Amino acid sequence: MREIRGIVVPFATTFTRDEELDVEKAKLLVDRLIEAGVHGLIILGDTGEFFMLTPEERLRFTEVMFEHINGRVPVVIQPSALSTREAVMYARQAQDLGADALMLLPPYYRSTSESEAYAHYAAVADAASLPIICYCLPQAGAEVMTPGFLARLSQIDTIRYVKDSTGMLARIRQIRAACGDRMKVFVGGDSIVYDGLVAGASGSIWGCGNFMPRETVELYSLVCERGDLVTARTLWERMYPLCDFVDTHPYASSVKAALELTGFDVGPPRRPALPLSSEQRTELANRLKALGLSVTG
Repeated sequence: MREIRGIVVPFATTFTRDEELDVEKAKLLVDRLIEAGVHGLIILGDTGEFFMLTPEERLRFTEVMFEHINGRVPVVIQPSALSTREAVMYARQAQDLGADALMLLPPYYRSTSESEAYAHYAAVADAASLPIICYCLPQAGAEVMTPGFLARLSQIDTIRYVKDSTGMLARIRQIRAACGDRMKVFVGGDSIVYDGLVAGASGSIWGCGNFMPRETVELYSLVCERGDLVTARTLWERMYPLCDFVDTHPYASSVKAALELTGFDVGPPRRPALPLSSEQRTELANRLKALGLSVTG
């Protein structure tokens, strides 16, 4: 198992026009991202619409994509599910395949107590010995994921990372203060990635890496490897309008539209999610062009 670091991209799940899985197109997207230099990939993250797939589709897609990645970069698999029983099933598959880590939401859909959330994480940790990335997502149970609770979770040996998608910069420092060296923080809020890296995040789990992978890798390198904050800030100011767009519009639909507009059609989001409107696509295209990306769609 390899360390999770840098820019880790939850790649889009590719569909045909009738919303069937298109694994061959997904393989091409994975190749594209690896060639661009991303440091890791997540199979079936939120950007990958994991919650829209049947259990059978999830198991099959995970297996095919893991085999295609073939060790070229570290692979994180998301076993998040409504029930602990199902999450354990996906976690065991990930371990059997040889994944480098898991990314796990707390129980979601209804409010969850701290005791329930802790038992959920502990059960997955018992089922698979892989490192776990705790996932704090405002729409999915983040209210229980306080810095203090994350510090408690960090006492479980395999819980080593957290992705914070709350968009609150102060959380990066609060989590680091509460957990110390026991848990590395990845910034997940698209509109605060630069600030989060400067604040000490170890990297970013970043859906925008699907359509601007080279820029995301360069930003990480400038801040975290070269310490060139002046050049990084200049790059970030050009990237920010796109991050702000994705943050304020339907996420998977925006990422898929950006990929299509830049010449890589990954199909529609699966319903009930809808594609962007023509007006939204025009605005997105203008922001892509402003960054210097070639728009063909």
